[in-house]
Amino acid sequence: MSLVLTQIASVFGAIWMNWVRLLGPVLGPFTGTVERRVAIGKANRSFRHITQFIAEFNETLVKDLPPGLANSAGVSLTAWSRQGDDMISSLKLRSLRKEEMIIPLRIAVGSDQVKIGEGSLLLSDSEGILGVITNTVIRFFST
Repeated sequence: MSLVLTQIASVFGAIWMNWVRLLGPVLGPFTGTVERRVAIGKANRSFRHITQFIAEFNETLVKDLPPGLANSAGVSLTAWSRQGDDMISSLKLRSLRKEEMIIPLRIAVGSDQVKIGEGSLLLSDSEGILGVITNTVIRFFST
């Protein structure tokens, strides 16, 4: 069900982006702001399940840590921002035993693809995205 809703939201987002481009001359300097908000909303919707996974993982991880070390280990997803024609974010992995690992995430505005590190997946492939993120987190914390 959530995959269907994500796809519907994606279609409406694409339609909205077309309207923004058509109304660009009328909106003038506000066009970039509207496009940025639409693209950030699309990225947030596409990664909602990842945010939930991160929260659940961190909750489990913190159970075994002393209170003073709780912020020293875990997983975080930075807020999406616009850089040129791309939406960017990063997945940060912190461990008490390892150096922090940062995995860049990139979505070209108007694209259906998300680049996670060196790999690329369709934004609509929520299970695939979750699988890549889950495997990366598990490998990082298990070695």
